[in-house]
Formats: sequence, C-alpha cells, structure tokens
Amino acid sequence: MKKLLLLSISLIFSNISLAQVIQARVLDIEPMNLAKMKSAVAEKTKLYNSKKGTTRFSTFEILSGPNANNLWRVQHGNEIGDFDSSVSSQELDYWWKMTGKLHTPLANRFWYLNKDATYIPEGYKRLNHRRVIVYKLIPGKEKDFWRYRTRLVNAMKEAGWKNRVGVMSCMSGCNGNWVMVRYHHKDLSSMQEENSNMFSKVVEKYNQIYGEESYEDDYTNIQLSVSENISHFQKLLPELSSP
Repeated sequence: MKKLLLLSISLIFSNISLAQVIQARVLDIEPMNLAKMKSAVAEKTKLYNSKKGTTRFSTFEILSGPNANNLWRVQHGNEIGDFDSSVSSQELDYWWKMTGKLHTPLANRFWYLNKDATYIPEGYKRLNHRRVIVYKLIPGKEKDFWRYRTRLVNAMKEAGWKNRVGVMSCMSGCNGNWVMVRYHHKDLSSMQEENSNMFSKVVEKYNQIYGEESYEDDYTNIQLSVSENISHFQKLLPELSSP
C-alpha cells in the first residue's frame, strides 16, 4: 500500500513537471477603488512584466458569482520550480506600494494544466471571454470524470470546435480534489451562438467515436462524479496582462 501511494505521488509530480503551472488569487477590491486598482496593475505590468524574459501575468475581471467585480490575477510558469525566485523584491515592493491599500488578496492557489483533457485548436488566437466551471471530484469517482473530459477533446477535434478549452487541476490551496474548466470565447454573444449551434456537432461526433448514446451515458456519470459545480464568467484585461 505504501509503495502504491509513493508511486501515485511520483506520477502526479511527473505530470506537473511537464505541464503549465499557474498561481492564481482573487484580488478583493472595494467598488470605489476598482478604477484605481486597474490603473495601478496596468502600470506595474507594463513596467515589470511586458518584456521577453520577465515573469508573465494575466489579469481577469470576474463578471458573475460571489466575487463579481473583483480581479483574478494569474502568474504563469512552465513548472512549479519557476515560482521559487520569479519575482524580485524590487518588483514586490513596487506592487505593494502601488496596490497594497486598494485590495485584499484572497484564495491563493496553484493549478497545473491537464494536457490530456485540454483542447487547443490549430491556429488558435487568444480570446478575452471565459466561462469558468470549477468542480470538486468525489473520491473514487475520478475515472468517470476524466473519461468524459478526455473523450470530449477528441470529439471537439473531429467536430472542428474553434476555441480553446483549458482544464486545470488544483495542486495546492484547495480543500479536496478540484478541477477548473475554462471555455474560451470572444464574448457573451459568441458563447451563446457557439453553444447553441456548434456543440450539437460535438455530441454527434462523440457518439460516432465512442458508440450510440455514449455522450448521454458519460455526461450522466460525470454529473455523479462531482459534489460541487461552481460557474462564473471572466473577462481578460489585456492592458493589465503580459503580451
């Protein structure tokens, strides 16, 4: 049993070492300070995070849910070791000097990209809107969850789905086994149109590849594999993000 546990841990970290890792936190901001905070983040990003070789950040405005009208600030790394010394003391001092009185940092978590469950179409270009769904997996039900997510990648490819779907697993800072799915769209109108007119083609391809009614069966099982399902919208703020 001990050997099996050590093997599982080893496999997890070998997967992480090959994947993109992010450190993300909610920046809780009073409405009266939001404009000032955006301006300060934009200035800091331009000064410290806009050139090649500097630490990369992305900033999103949360549009719905309990954290609506706050910011979600993401630091990017290729592997977990990148976070050991990626931000200088000078950069940190500048950050707190410019933003410290304007926000409270919350929910600091590390996430790593699950490449097998992530869909990236050829020629993909960055879009600004995100539909985000965060799942808490039930222990022992993980196989059903990942069967659907990995099969969906193949169905999307065959159907010619145009936009990226990123899937990330929580590495640290979560209470339980959490997975975040991020659907990329141009805007809310595009999201509605694509889900209404295009996703039926994905379902059709799913059933062609894996058997009649396989989509319905797998989708039912994925609903039974999670204990929580939380969704919200985000909007990328390019002027507050690295190129």
